[in-house]
Amino acid sequence: MELVNVSQLKPGQILAASVTNPMGVMLCPAGFRLTEAAIGRLSNAGIESVVVEGTNRRAQDIDSRLEQLQKRFEGVEDPILLQLKATIENRFQAMRLE
Repeated sequence: MELVNVSQLKPGQILAASVTNPMGVMLCPAGFRLTEAAIGRLSNAGIESVVVEGTNRRAQDIDSRLEQLQKRFEGVEDPILLQLKATIENRFQAMRLE
């Protein structure tokens, strides 16, 4: 479970906890699969963040870092730098398993 800002929600995410407005009225129940429309309604209702299930932010961060690494080493042919790149890639892969 993870607390996520409403502006960062994506359709398909599942709420881990019910969302209520300040008066206690339930807007979405726990287990609800978010849609674009539902995210818009939550935002319009002034909801700032919600708890969602099953996000794996660490894997997403590692994927993002690997992507950045690939871009930074595009066109590099120096064997020492490529060895460094391979070492960094291996470390990121190991971090996934931790």
